[in-house]
Amino acid sequence: MKFRIFIFLLLITPILSFSQEIDNSQAADEWYQGKSIRDIVFTGLNNIPQSEIDGLMNPYKGRIFTDNIFLEMQGKLYALEYFEKIEPSIHRYTSSGNEVIIRFTVVERPVIGRINFTGNSGLRRAELLDVINIKNGDVYNQVKVRNAVEAIKNKYIEKGYPNVVVTSAETTARNSSITLVFQITENEKLSISKIEFQGNKRFKDNVLRSQLSLKTKSLLNDGAFQEAKLITDKEAITKYYRDRGYIDAVVKDVTRNVVEGSKGTNLHLVFMIEEGNEFRFSGVTFEGNIIFTTEQLSRLIISKKGEIVNMTKLENDLQRVADLYFENGYIFNSITRAPEKNYQTNEISIHVAIIERSRAYIENIVIIGNNKTKEYVIMREIPMEPGDVFSKVKIMDAMRNLYNLQYFSMIIPDTLPGSSENLMELVFTVEEQPTTDVQLGITFSGSADPDTFPISGLLKWNDRNIAGTGNELGAELNSSVIDTTSVSLNYLHRWAFGLPLSLGADLSVNYSKRFETMDNQPPFFNTNTDKAYPDGFSSYEDYIDKARTPTRDYLMSYEQWYISLGLSTGYRWSTFLGIFGISGGTRFGIIQNSYNADLFRPFDPALRDGNNTWTPKNSFWISLSLDQRDIFYDPSRGYYLFNRMGFYGLLKEEREHYIRNDSKAQYFFTIFNIPVTEKWSFKSVFGYHVGLSTIFRQPGKEEPVIQNVNKLAVDGMFIGRGWSSEFRNKGHLLLDSWVELRFPLVRGILAFDLFFDSAGVETEEGYYFGKNSEGDSNFTIENMRFSYGGGLRFTMPQFPIRLSLAKRFRIIDNEIQWQKGAIPGIDMDIVMSFVLSY
Repeated sequence: MKFRIFIFLLLITPILSFSQEIDNSQAADEWYQGKSIRDIVFTGLNNIPQSEIDGLMNPYKGRIFTDNIFLEMQGKLYALEYFEKIEPSIHRYTSSGNEVIIRFTVVERPVIGRINFTGNSGLRRAELLDVINIKNGDVYNQVKVRNAVEAIKNKYIEKGYPNVVVTSAETTARNSSITLVFQITENEKLSISKIEFQGNKRFKDNVLRSQLSLKTKSLLNDGAFQEAKLITDKEAITKYYRDRGYIDAVVKDVTRNVVEGSKGTNLHLVFMIEEGNEFRFSGVTFEGNIIFTTEQLSRLIISKKGEIVNMTKLENDLQRVADLYFENGYIFNSITRAPEKNYQTNEISIHVAIIERSRAYIENIVIIGNNKTKEYVIMREIPMEPGDVFSKVKIMDAMRNLYNLQYFSMIIPDTLPGSSENLMELVFTVEEQPTTDVQLGITFSGSADPDTFPISGLLKWNDRNIAGTGNELGAELNSSVIDTTSVSLNYLHRWAFGLPLSLGADLSVNYSKRFETMDNQPPFFNTNTDKAYPDGFSSYEDYIDKARTPTRDYLMSYEQWYISLGLSTGYRWSTFLGIFGISGGTRFGIIQNSYNADLFRPFDPALRDGNNTWTPKNSFWISLSLDQRDIFYDPSRGYYLFNRMGFYGLLKEEREHYIRNDSKAQYFFTIFNIPVTEKWSFKSVFGYHVGLSTIFRQPGKEEPVIQNVNKLAVDGMFIGRGWSSEFRNKGHLLLDSWVELRFPLVRGILAFDLFFDSAGVETEEGYYFGKNSEGDSNFTIENMRFSYGGGLRFTMPQFPIRLSLAKRFRIIDNEIQWQKGAIPGIDMDIVMSFVLSY
């Protein structure tokens, strides 16, 4: 027995020894496992930007090497479709081998040097280049080429070439680039010459023809035929009938007669319609509902018994029933609708069968597509978390919050099944847009002061999402060199301590050269006497008649320096009425006004005191707001309420002491939204704004002490568009309102607006809307300045410019007085301004 054990050990020992040698060899070959990735380098990059590769690979630097990490890196590189071949290798960074360098030796795919089109006579080269997503200098990609072929075909079909054939070919050039050629066989173009209807007794041809997207050839329309539009038009005719009680109406066929003409091939379309009978609505019955009573569900049905049935209206009624369940988290319910038609009485009723299931709970919230923005920045804007009941309303709130960040060009929510029956995954797919703005150039200053030079040089840098943290940092230099210069640095922390609490700070230095009225000639006025008037006028009445604006000869110039530090904070709550916010802040600064006292004596006593001395200028403010708008910088629905009160002059040594209150209210709604193409809709948004600003005296003061430049005015740019001549009419009350019809032309970029403005100022403090001690009415319709017109508005946050034409008028003694404009013939004024968002 002992001998047998000895023989076994003798035989097995070499085998175990050999196995250990293999294990040690494998361990030596995989020395890089578990090491830190020091760097990732590339060899063979000629046309691909190194920065693009670095942005993909940098997140892996510093991570621990594993096979999964290595495969993930290679997968991302291959997914770029930039390389024909990728050869990886791993190297020691130091002799100790604690860190590794990963090297990828790549062979790039060829670059497109030129794009050509052959056979295109119906469409120009520029039109075709616009529809493809390929340009010179791009890396050749077969998927993109196939997509470009389809895009060219679709463009031709849209223009009336239903039988177009498009292929692609590539030829190699001398510099190793390729020439991409799209070969087009257009075939005949079909233009619609006539559209008729048969079987329509209830509605005339012209009425039905107005429902079609296909149009006959005319001076303004090429009459191009598209098969996709024909399918849509058949549905449009059917919908038109069913919304007017003819629920069995159907377009049985559309005949096409091709007619060869001297100017091409024409098409004659005939829609064959079967109308059926007119039906009336006889009610909705419910079955299986326990969570919500039949009475609750019936209240959602707006359609009335006995009225001619409107199928779109009825569908909306039934959708409200489904939404009631959906919005309360019952998304797994089964709701079936069975129409019951009575052909003897021509009535229709709907039987709704409901199978109720338990509520859906969110198992996970997943964010996809955020390369720069940190996930927590997105998650904090979503008013839900895992474990919450699903809510459609909260998803809409999340989308509004995310769009208002201005970090994303697209946000798509989706729901996926969870790990069990009543759980679900909530997925947000986002597409990031640039958040860093760098501006350098000559710009319109945007100042409403007509005395300032309107052109200025601008150097600005701003990042609204610095390092993906959701915070904002910016710096700006703006100077006209002649009379204004400002330098500022600002920072905004949007979520402090994990709460919707904002903290902001800004430091600014401002220089300006201004003009002011003088009081050099006797009689001299030492206070704000009611009937005081400056030089250049013969009486107080003359001063008022000439809109308080003397000629330039009677204006003095002075320089102003203002250095200030601002601190602000705010908190916001999401409520069923909208986002409620409270904010406040303070500003500490010093100011100096400087002029030659031997030559000039300002009419404004606040400017007269403290010439050429630095004095403090401090303030603090508090504001309340309620915001239910969908997109705050270009809303299409919702309302906004805002009130801000500021206290100016906190120390006795300061020149100015007053209180200013600003109240604003806005309301928006979409009048119509008609889809025209897949990406563009003809849309109109109604907007209304009313604002009231007032200046009061501080407690213990006999009257507000304030420089003229800081008083309220109709500036003609932001308030009372076109009335720039009113800027010198300073006052203590400002009432302004506008009504706008907005028509977006390019979504998120450009809109055309029609407007009507009204604004007015009251110069006397204390008697705003009543009568003063002498029985005279202060603020009346004669204080108001009116204008109307239209123009273009850029809706990009980075370029908030508005260019308008304005026609002005006043009402004096109940009669309209039209004002002369800068443009002869039409008496209108050109107004350029910035778009203000609150």
